Amino acid sequence: MKKEYTMLKRNGISFFTAALLTLLIASCGKDEPLSPYVPDDSGDFKYKITGLKDTSLERTGEVRYLIAVEKEQGQAQSVTLSTEGLPKGMEVLFEPVNGEKASYNTTIIIKNTRVPEGVHKINIRGASITTGISNYYINVNVLPYTNAAIGLVGTFTETGQCSKTGNVNDNVNIVADEIVKNRIHIKGLFSGVMTNEIYADINPADKTLTIPSQVVNDLTYKGDGTYDDDKLVINYTMNGDVINNSCSSTLARN
Repeated sequence: MKKEYTMLKRNGISFFTAALLTLLIASCGKDEPLSPYVPDDSGDFKYKITGLKDTSLERTGEVRYLIAVEKEQGQAQSVTLSTEGLPKGMEVLFEPVNGEKASYNTTIIIKNTRVPEGVHKINIRGASITTGISNYYINVNVLPYTNAAIGLVGTFTETGQCSKTGNVNDNVNIVADEIVKNRIHIKGLFSGVMTNEIYADINPADKTLTIPSQVVNDLTYKGDGTYDDDKLVINYTMNGDVINNSCSSTLARN
């Protein structure tokens, strides 16, 4: 009887051990899903903005990246984002600008339009009903143009005087050449007709431009001048069978 009891005891232990091993083997290698961390709703509402970073872009251009408004504690509230201290020509957008309740992700978009070169420190502000305003700061390094023609794109008004035809007052449009660096196309010069298009090469080192000799609508154009962000001052000639004109004009940005 003792022998049989011993064998049953051993068999029981063996059965229990085998069952335990089977359970361990079955569960081995399976990743159990982790429950998301949910901050405690007690206490005053607190949050933080994460993901903000210094960045660089050209005088005209755009940068975007993802940031997060994260609740740290308390009952969730809406947090609205805004900016302060932007230089002329810089715009900062958030998509979305606020969430119904923190936490939420948003895209920050920094857009430059002829912004002065250099490092600009800008203030990213978060605001909620109970916490007021929280300030975060990033540096935006504005770089020179790799293609200076981009800085002259836009609509302008040409005003000036021509030797044969008198006053000039026309709308013109400037676009960057799609292939040649530092080359612009001036549409509507002298006439306001957008199909009347000449090209000019610009030198960003000394802010000068040259209109090489070119034939457009049976007229030969040639000239030179200077430019800055908001205007071009040019002297040019137009020669043809009927018109022989020399003009001095200022193209002012609209």
